[in-house]
Amino acid sequence: MTVLFVAVISISGGIAQAEETAHGHGSDQHKNIAGIFAGVTHGGRRKNAGALGLEYARHITGNFSIGAVAEYTAGDADVWVFAVPFAYTVGHWKMYVAPGIEDGHHGKEDLVRFGVERAFEMSGGWEIAPQINVDFVDGEDVWVIGAVFARKF
Repeated sequence: MTVLFVAVISISGGIAQAEETAHGHGSDQHKNIAGIFAGVTHGGRRKNAGALGLEYARHITGNFSIGAVAEYTAGDADVWVFAVPFAYTVGHWKMYVAPGIEDGHHGKEDLVRFGVERAFEMSGGWEIAPQINVDFVDGEDVWVIGAVFARKF
């Protein structure tokens, strides 16, 4: 969804704070973001199937957020994924780890999603963010590649 935490000197904190305000993460008006995910899966139990989902994130600080993901993989897979991403944002890049469950014909199984995305901001608080994820579930890895169409609020 890959996570690097570095706090070197107080100047970097000032730069990060200015960047947070510039990208809206430091203000109350843009602490939330909700979007629709569209993508494809490959590997493991969800081979080459379409995936649609809903995503939400709430910024706890300028760089850290927590959220929720509900994603459905269609076709023969017929699987739901529910996860809670813990994310670290640097500029337009977001890296995350998301513990969750996969609910499908194999029953309910624990999974961990790792992912990365790059946001491209548009006017009016909208953004599109291509992302690459890998889900580890029951000894298998499933790649999920797509994009989130989201709105900050």
